[in-house]
Amino acid sequence: MERVWSVRSEVLAAGSVTQAAGSQNAAGRVTLVSAAEAAERFPDALTVEVLESLPHAAVSYIERDAACAAGIVVIPTARRPQREARRFAFIVLPGELVLVEDGSTCAELLAQLQAEKAPVGSAHGALVALVRLLLRDHPAKLSRVREDFELIEELILEGRERVNRSLMREDARRLLGLDGFYQGLTDILGELADEGEGLIDPAVRPRLAALARQVERLSTRLEALQDYCLQVQALYQESIDIRQNNVMQWLTVVTTIAMPLTFITGWYGMNFPHMALFDVPWGYIAVVAVCAAIVALEIAFFHRQGWLSFGGRVRRDAHGARRRAKRTTGTGAARHGEDA
Repeated sequence: MERVWSVRSEVLAAGSVTQAAGSQNAAGRVTLVSAAEAAERFPDALTVEVLESLPHAAVSYIERDAACAAGIVVIPTARRPQREARRFAFIVLPGELVLVEDGSTCAELLAQLQAEKAPVGSAHGALVALVRLLLRDHPAKLSRVREDFELIEELILEGRERVNRSLMREDARRLLGLDGFYQGLTDILGELADEGEGLIDPAVRPRLAALARQVERLSTRLEALQDYCLQVQALYQESIDIRQNNVMQWLTVVTTIAMPLTFITGWYGMNFPHMALFDVPWGYIAVVAVCAAIVALEIAFFHRQGWLSFGGRVRRDAHGARRRAKRTTGTGAARHGEDA
């Protein structure tokens, strides 16, 4: 069902279509319709093409012709497949903003703008306010992702704690989704700010340009986090390689120690007559002493060569380890509520 908000005294106010059109103080209107209603109202080729791609669009984008601008905003989530991402379309007309969706994302955002009495200025300013609301918690999200990577890096460097790999993968997916989200928003805002003459209110275009710069700053910060993510993943893979090398080193040392002992026991196990030390009462003790001396010499040699250090991992306080593990686990649990 079609819902209409008018812009009165620079804030959104809900009302019927007749009230919004007839209000003397109205500065444009914002209309929320379903995809089927939008297809009936806008039969032009541009809008039809945008509406057809709404259910499966992977990235945000905008298209423009002489009469209007239409596009799609795809809101990524870390815990859902791409096909389940939230999407809505928008159609920018002179003095009007039409939002198209079959869900509840836009309705919730517009209701929040109305409840907060956020100054939008005009219908086109409502699009700016809506995007700002979408981006409101993104700096905090990026900060939490960085904290996750810092904790994981610390645990990897200390080498005594199992890393929360699911959290690491989840954060990597979140960054990947935000990358496409920021790029799409930058294109949309830049297009409306630079090419919106005759369509966008002149007072709104500088706000669009300022918001585009904000998204670019978020994108720059995101790129730095992606580089950091790659470094942490490389460090994690390196720690796995080191552990595998340590296992192989243990096997090599044990095998090397056991080889001469196996030779001696196999030699005496043949039970040939007239073998040395067979007929003397202290022969068994002598063989044991020789084997012990060989093992001691080999251990001393391996220790001197540094083969018994096995990475030289640093001991740390166990209570501190448990606290960091709880912080990492708690951060991962918080993501369930964040992306629900």
